[in-house]
Amino acid sequence: MNKILTILLLFVGTFSFSQNKSVDELTDEMCVSFNINKNLSDSLRLLVLNEKFILPYLNQFDESEKESLADQLYFRFQKNCKEFVDYLYKIDPPKKDDWVKLDSRPEIKITDKQLTFLKRNKNFYYYEWEGEKTKVTTTDKYWIEQFSDGTYSKSKLIWSTASSFQLEFIESNNNGRRNFSKPGDKYFYEVVSKEKDYFWVLAKIPEQPQFLMFKLFYK
Repeated sequence: MNKILTILLLFVGTFSFSQNKSVDELTDEMCVSFNINKNLSDSLRLLVLNEKFILPYLNQFDESEKESLADQLYFRFQKNCKEFVDYLYKIDPPKKDDWVKLDSRPEIKITDKQLTFLKRNKNFYYYEWEGEKTKVTTTDKYWIEQFSDGTYSKSKLIWSTASSFQLEFIESNNNGRRNFSKPGDKYFYEVVSKEKDYFWVLAKIPEQPQFLMFKLFYK
């Protein structure tokens, strides 16, 4: 999805901006604008975002800082804005059928026996939105991801009920993960069902009303 970031940086804006505004405050304002302008063409909606918010913010910083700050804006905007996620889903849908976007919580069909099997297993993998394979190793306390580019992400793993768990982000050297999440950010999951060689797992981002369900394969 990095091509979207390229689109956002094509234009030049000339607005004043407060450097004291946090990235999350800025992306909240961007989301309101993106939603208000939903009747405009996609290119115009992006142009408004760029001229009114993105470039005025980036132009306060040195050239050497702009790329990393633009990445941070892009990924936090995904996290904080349902309408932008819907837009990305429309123009750049998942490359595999491993991800499903839902408006409501599905029926939970997992059994106690299947949950015991999952918790005893420590090695999993799933496919990213773009199709890359991500390996997952779990312990009693941690969920550790190894990405296809050699980077990693580490989160605290907390089981809240028999079938639901929470991941609390700790650290990552992966560009997408470290910009999407801040230390202490929490994400909520529920095991929905077991299939032949994978589990369906429901994911919920607190800032967004919809759910994402993905396949978590076991080895």
